[in-house]
Amino acid sequence: MRLIVACAFSFVAGCAVAAVASPGAYFEGVSDIQRDNESFKNGYAAGVYDTVSLFANATQGGRSISSQKTLTLFQCLDSRGDKLGLFRSWADGVWGGGGNGSAVQALVDRCLP
Repeated sequence: MRLIVACAFSFVAGCAVAAVASPGAYFEGVSDIQRDNESFKNGYAAGVYDTVSLFANATQGGRSISSQKTLTLFQCLDSRGDKLGLFRSWADGVWGGGGNGSAVQALVDRCLP
């Protein structure tokens, strides 16, 4: 189970990296997060959980996750800025549109309409 979570976390973290990066790269390392405040840590942990939950839901009942859609999602997220602040600004714009449900799903829906 830990291996699955670790793999999923690696994918989640890699989804938000700069355009010059490749899947598997990340914004936030363990040494970085150790220095961050509690609010950031709570948000980061919630984002990881929500994202892994979204992908787990996509595989229930014999369904599978499309490799092409996953790569398309990564490329979409990756193109939203080469710095975390730029990516966050894009995400804020998506979330500012209102709605209910998962914040992660809102970002995915924007990339994969």
